[in-house]
Amino acid sequence: MTTGLAERRRARSLTLFLIAGALVATAAVTVAIESRSTSPSSAAGPVLPGIEDTIGGAQRITITSAEATYRIERTEQGWAMRDRDDYPVLSSRLAQLTEGLEALRYVRRMTNDASKHERLGVTDPRQGGRGVLVQIEDGRGALLVNLILGVETAGTYVRRPDQEQTWSVDGDLPPLRDVASWLDLRPINLTGDHLARVEVIPAEGRAYILARDGADQPWRLASPALAPLAQSTLTATAERITQLAPIDVRTAPAIQGTPRARVRATTFDGIVIDAELIASDNHTWVKLVARASAPEQEAAAVALNTPASDWAYALSDMEAEAFAPPLSRLIASAE
Repeated sequence: MTTGLAERRRARSLTLFLIAGALVATAAVTVAIESRSTSPSSAAGPVLPGIEDTIGGAQRITITSAEATYRIERTEQGWAMRDRDDYPVLSSRLAQLTEGLEALRYVRRMTNDASKHERLGVTDPRQGGRGVLVQIEDGRGALLVNLILGVETAGTYVRRPDQEQTWSVDGDLPPLRDVASWLDLRPINLTGDHLARVEVIPAEGRAYILARDGADQPWRLASPALAPLAQSTLTATAERITQLAPIDVRTAPAIQGTPRARVRATTFDGIVIDAELIASDNHTWVKLVARASAPEQEAAAVALNTPASDWAYALSDMEAEAFAPPLSRLIASAE
């Protein structure tokens, strides 16, 4: 009987031990879940908690990538691209950045192995990496945002510059690598149907003139006298000055040098627009100025010069080649 009682006590003790163990395990799981849900390194919740309360105090935005580095600052005239001679920044882009950062959310925890950062695109661009460093400071220089973003085809990833841990995130951000996307780079507000005559002095070969008798008439090669050329080529060359899509900007006095090519466009109402292509700082820049041929066109010329004549606009290599192509290229396209 004593033996049976002892066995029953042992069995009861074992049962209580197992129950206690189960309770401890359950509590541990609960604590772990709660800990993950409140941890700042959790794969849930905002990447920048509280940013909507502090972003209004932002004074400076610095974007660094392998493609470009630029600094946007709040000035008395509004937000401007500081290292582009205070060229005004599009308010729509600023709003997109603000909303994108506020909405940026963790999706899942990725690697904390620095050797795998390259694969996720979050290597530091200041050290030659291909990530995009976004830094936003307040008026005292305190960092409100300090993130390296990897925008890849497989998704968007983020890490802080002083941490190895990388996260997959969800959010819609503006094209941070592209300086031009932040700026309204329209050198001249003029449509092609205003142009009557275009004189081109290319970097190589002889000068030539394109002309037409009316906005509804086709362009022709007025000089030199040659066989008719492809109308699509003539139109594209003649009206290129009205369709420029620059990739960068500086104040006009900042870009100096001997022009490598020139274009002079004349409108039907007598306004003359002179353009020069200048090679400087590893870019080809176009500088434009409009002038009136009669007093009655003076106001229209001034309107075209604002802001065109104040700035020099960088063109891509392809657009620079198409702006003042040699006559031989126009002839070759017709063959």
